[in-house]
Amino acid sequence: MSNQSLHSFILEQSFDGIAFADEQGGFLEWNSSLEHITGLKRSEVVGRPCWDVYFQLLSSEAKTTALYERLKTNILHMLETGLSPAMGEAAIQWPDGIRKIIQMTAFSIMTAKGYMLGIIVRDITRLKLLDNELQQGRAWLEQMALDRTAGYKKLNRQLSLEIVKRRQVEEALSRQLEISLAITELSRKLLSPAAIEDISILVLDHAKRLTGSKYGYVGYIEPETGYLICCTMTRDIWDNCKVKDKDIVYKRFGDLGGWVIRNKKSLLTNTPAQDPRSAGTPPGHIPIDRVIAAPAIFNEMLVGLVTLANSPRDYREQDLALIERLADLYAIAVHRKRSEDALRISEANYRAIFDGADDAILVHDLHTGVVTDVNQKACQLFGCKPLESSPDLDGRLINLPQYARDSAARWMAEAAKGEPLLFESVLKDSDGASLSIEVSLKRAVIGGKESAVAIVRDITRRRQVEREMVRLDRLHLVGEMAASFGHEIRNPMTSVRGLLQVLRGKPECLKYKEYLDLMIEELDRANSIIQEFLSLAKDRAVLFKVQSLNAIIEAVFPLILASALIQDKYAEVDLGDIPDMPFDEKEIRQVILNLVRNGLEAMPPGGCLTIRTFTEGNEVVLSVQDQGTGIGPDIIEKIGNPFFTTKEQGTGLGLAVCYSIAARHGATIKIETGSEGSTFFFRFPRPDNAGQ
Repeated sequence: MSNQSLHSFILEQSFDGIAFADEQGGFLEWNSSLEHITGLKRSEVVGRPCWDVYFQLLSSEAKTTALYERLKTNILHMLETGLSPAMGEAAIQWPDGIRKIIQMTAFSIMTAKGYMLGIIVRDITRLKLLDNELQQGRAWLEQMALDRTAGYKKLNRQLSLEIVKRRQVEEALSRQLEISLAITELSRKLLSPAAIEDISILVLDHAKRLTGSKYGYVGYIEPETGYLICCTMTRDIWDNCKVKDKDIVYKRFGDLGGWVIRNKKSLLTNTPAQDPRSAGTPPGHIPIDRVIAAPAIFNEMLVGLVTLANSPRDYREQDLALIERLADLYAIAVHRKRSEDALRISEANYRAIFDGADDAILVHDLHTGVVTDVNQKACQLFGCKPLESSPDLDGRLINLPQYARDSAARWMAEAAKGEPLLFESVLKDSDGASLSIEVSLKRAVIGGKESAVAIVRDITRRRQVEREMVRLDRLHLVGEMAASFGHEIRNPMTSVRGLLQVLRGKPECLKYKEYLDLMIEELDRANSIIQEFLSLAKDRAVLFKVQSLNAIIEAVFPLILASALIQDKYAEVDLGDIPDMPFDEKEIRQVILNLVRNGLEAMPPGGCLTIRTFTEGNEVVLSVQDQGTGIGPDIIEKIGNPFFTTKEQGTGLGLAVCYSIAARHGATIKIETGSEGSTFFFRFPRPDNAGQ
């Protein structure tokens, strides 16, 4: 990648707004991030003085003539002296009234002509809002602390003679502060990407400390099984518990925690052994003196459980209220984990379906037309990689008019209406081959952005099959017509030919012998054309016999070689090791002779015609290669159609007969052509017992 390309790539990919001004202060560059931050397009800014643009962005109440002059003076001074970088914050206002706060860093860049100005702009509106909220919260806490302090002083004055009661109030306040700090820490943890196991441990630690409990556990319900997963069990219970086959996964709920799970209600008991809700403890379980438990419920759904035991004092309602608050926070954490897991699975499923689709899928930004994502099939089709799809495709499909630069906006606008578009076109694949494609373009919201999804289907094979079916239908129609009236024409022609032969033998007709011979030759030519007509009939009787294709070629090759030598051309064979196959000998002879005759006629004197046989995959191939000038693309599409010919004396039935014979033998004909000649491939299906 060149330095210029790297510069442009960094400029456009940067999340920060970046602009450059020339030595006179006029803007040269204004990247897309700056367009999003300021609401001003690059075309509105480039060429304008940077102090003028900056002044335009300021809020209306901040604009003064003095400020404008000061901006201009400071910027020109920086351009003249190359002062060190300057940083500042400012409030800007969009034309539609939207206000933002930006952080701007300006620095000078030395050039051969003086100093240019570089500017980096970052949108800190959200950061400022959060900072304001933090300051408000801090002020509120400070005010609350001041209020509490004032309250404490007032209480101290009122309760100077009531020392015991004062201590109780102080202890209550201290506990409340401790609870608030614990809630604050948990809330902060919920906003972080902490694992549910870490949050479970944090909830348990705070709950034990605030209630003075010796034991406890915090667990979440596994939605697939309904089991309670107590990931905190091993911290303080595991070594002391002697229950056989103990596990951190609770599949059955027989203790007091089970009652909480079944009833979705909190529980407090200081005499668990006598509590009717208890089903007892299993042998080896640690002794339980007191129990307090609260369900973690989110949107009326049980998602977890917080349980504590064996406080040195009796549990109180205040303890239960505390545990319920912690359980509520824990429920939020569990729900967040499930939502994240569901989102992760959903994204994985979407990606699997996206990349596994048999059609090429391209996701466009609805407003810019730029390609933002492609699947594996699209990469195969266009020869690009997912990470480089946007630079390579640049918002359009290669050679597809509907996606050209000057039309992309119009097609995106059509897709924005919500109505799906369906059209066909032709493009080049990664190898340069022409493909017929079908494109479905539809509006969608992906990743929170309005997009246009293009589903591109390769219909080249379908179109080829359709053309082949049309051509075969024509062959069959001509064949059926030939079969219906061919014999009716040949019978009177035979009679006429016989009478002409009789007349040619009479002495009084000898002076007309030249004319009679010409008439007989023309009748024979017409008869051969009718014979080719009859060869097109799809219901023609075919005698299949397992035999050697190589033997047939060797038998007719002397005739082929003689015909070539007469035309000052040459022919050769290259016969491979191929299995015997079932075919009609007369028809295959006709195919060979037709292809050879066409090849010889296509070559200039001195050319060589090559006949080959070989196996390729599940096919046995007969190929006839000439050294002519090749076949034009406008002609190759019509080859095989009845009556289409490029020869002055041709009937246009030779290759049509070959295609008809191929259809009766379950074979196909393929053509490769170029400036150095053409090759016709007659591909037989390989017999099942070829390998035996």
